[in-house]
Amino acid sequence: GPAGYGWVLTSPPQEHVLGEEWWTAYQPVSYLVESRLGTREEFAAMVATCADAGVAIVADAVINHMTGQDASGVGWAGSAYEHYEYPGLYGFDDFHHCGLTPNDDIARYDDLAQVTTCELVNLADLDTSSPGVRATIVGYLEDLLSLGVAGFRIDAAKHMATQDLAAIVAELPAGTVIMQ
Repeated sequence: GPAGYGWVLTSPPQEHVLGEEWWTAYQPVSYLVESRLGTREEFAAMVATCADAGVAIVADAVINHMTGQDASGVGWAGSAYEHYEYPGLYGFDDFHHCGLTPNDDIARYDDLAQVTTCELVNLADLDTSSPGVRATIVGYLEDLLSLGVAGFRIDAAKHMATQDLAAIVAELPAGTVIMQ
């Protein structure tokens, strides 16, 4: 803050697949705020410390998809998952199954239907048009706001229908920072 920085962007704080690669943080397993970067308490302390220094926190929010793993697994905080099954969050019907390409992955980036309903490199693509999916996402974002974050950079925003993203953002409090 004293050096003139008004905000910083954090990596996604949600539980993710195991691994050391940077991209593992972009494969959510749950919305628990626990990852290889720290616990919920550590995240909250970092947000508070930054606020005390006059620096806002913008969290990278992965809300378009979950993991890209075909095999079942366990996430960083111990949550079990399968490609289309995330106990307590989402099941098979909460995901797009586009049927537009042989493997449901995006094949043509000039095809809006593929970009917004097919999978990006096998990442389980959430059906953000579903009210239940939206409510779960908004609950996660509200939880992060309760920890003091100023707002969000929406990861993979171009892979969501604009009306779906607008509906999710509309549920957040006025003044929430949104970047995409």
